[in-house]
Amino acid sequence: MFGLRKGTPNPPPEGEVVASQPPGEVFPWPKGAVLTAVDEVVLQLPIALFDKDKPMGDFLVGSEGMEVNIPPKRESFLIRLRPGMSAQLGKSVEARVIADDAKPRRIMVKKPPAQKS
Repeated sequence: MFGLRKGTPNPPPEGEVVASQPPGEVFPWPKGAVLTAVDEVVLQLPIALFDKDKPMGDFLVGSEGMEVNIPPKRESFLIRLRPGMSAQLGKSVEARVIADDAKPRRIMVKKPPAQKS
């Protein structure tokens, strides 16, 4: 019948890692890296990511249903990714997880081709 699967879980594909990011700690998000939520996550990003002369889509690309909250007169904005949703940036920035608790959020990170090791 059904039994426990022996062995270790499948590792992430080549060039991908699963990070456990505590809320409030700043982390680098390199240009071209794709972040995919394993757990639901809210990320704070600098508004400086955007350029006034270019469309928002040149700098932020995400899964359908990704929520973006840009408050007026702020230096940062928020994106919400539900499990399985991804986002990619057109510039390197520093980001942070925003949460009401201290539980780290799991995020799969696919490094850009130039940063694969």
